Amino acid sequence: MDNQFSKVANREGATVPEIKLYGYMLYDTLEYRISTRTLINIKNGKIKRLGETKARLFNYLLEHAEAKYIADETLYQQVFENNGLRCSKSYLWAMIRQIHAAFLSVGYDRAPLKRFEGKGYVIDQDSIKKFYVMETANLTDIT
Repeated sequence: MDNQFSKVANREGATVPEIKLYGYMLYDTLEYRISTRTLINIKNGKIKRLGETKARLFNYLLEHAEAKYIADETLYQQVFENNGLRCSKSYLWAMIRQIHAAFLSVGYDRAPLKRFEGKGYVIDQDSIKKFYVMETANLTDIT
């Protein structure tokens, strides 16, 4: 994932920094950093880095947390097939279990996702908050 900020020109032609989604705060004491694919428990210091596919799945679920639920078929297509991977119901379930295991490894007994009526997954929106970063101005460029 690109760590550079993009800049947008305003009406006067000057470039202004853009705000970028950096990650999510989960349960008020657990950070998930998108660029490094890491879960960080800020209370005990435990860290777990997710593999690429697990991170892609977790990111997709977090990005679509406002949905009533995210259907299994949507996950198969968006997370796996669009990235050259095959997926089955059992493989998806195994990946979800591994995400739950990552939460256990940093000291949490649950991830903020649950099965929804056998059709897909839902994210507990009350347990997540987005956090952003913004590039600061380079003061040497100011005249």
